[in-house]
Amino acid sequence: MDKGLAEKLTDVFKPQVPLWACELTSKHVILAGVDRSRNGIKATVASNLAAGLLSTSHSETNIRDSASVRSAVKEILSQAGFAGSEIVLVLPDDASRIAFLTAENPSKDPEEQRTFIRWKLKKAIPFDVDSAQIAYRILGPQSGRVGVDILVALSPRAVVEEYENLFDSLDIHAGMVVPSTLATLNLFRAPAGDSLFLKIASDCVTTTVFKDQRIQFYRRVTEASLYDASYPTVMYYQDKLGGTGLQHLFVCGYDLDIRPALSELHEKLGLSPQRIGPMNVDDIFKPALGSVHLAWQNLT
Repeated sequence: MDKGLAEKLTDVFKPQVPLWACELTSKHVILAGVDRSRNGIKATVASNLAAGLLSTSHSETNIRDSASVRSAVKEILSQAGFAGSEIVLVLPDDASRIAFLTAENPSKDPEEQRTFIRWKLKKAIPFDVDSAQIAYRILGPQSGRVGVDILVALSPRAVVEEYENLFDSLDIHAGMVVPSTLATLNLFRAPAGDSLFLKIASDCVTTTVFKDQRIQFYRRVTEASLYDASYPTVMYYQDKLGGTGLQHLFVCGYDLDIRPALSELHEKLGLSPQRIGPMNVDDIFKPALGSVHLAWQNLT
């Protein structure tokens, strides 16, 4: 199996990926685990989280009631038969920022690369970049352009620590931390041609463009219809990326509630929404399964 997008991000808090992952959203606690081969799913469990216990944000406290959230997590761990001392934490997209940078002549030294990234993003990110938790991937040069593109994921250190401390209180170590959309993209292999990938969550919609099978753009939108969230990304693809026509539309978050919105996308963009695999797994579990690098093409 090819390495997934998040797996290729440098300095994602630990190199060894645990076999279990937990995603916390404002509405759910979601847990998934795989076997040691990562070809089989051991468990997928989700439970509702009472309103107001957790609020996804990069600028405010996320876990509003630690005792209640801890109790919900402990219960779902028991239901799933979790065993071990390490887990992947899947952060809400609202608690993270994804950015693209271009470096004309990047250093080969990782420390100098991180220094460059922090310097470039200092004025563009709405939280302290110097103390932020940062992961990045060097995408390489683009045809016809000078420089090397870099994909960066970052979250405020204080926010990451909230989630880490929650699991520390259960004697479970956060072996890796990854934003939800990047975790989901570990299950996605962009086909030939240009693709638009939509990740639909309760708090936001993220839109990601793959041009010539390579990630080129990411945008996070709150409080907007699916079409209103997607249209500016399509315009950016055409005007800034020189795109000549999207050929594929992939969606994670498909359910009956968003079928009218998907029909509108089909009508206005001329693209038929496709789900990402594995098809026999509910979309709610895909970020967690992607974060532990489920090799679903060989699913047993």
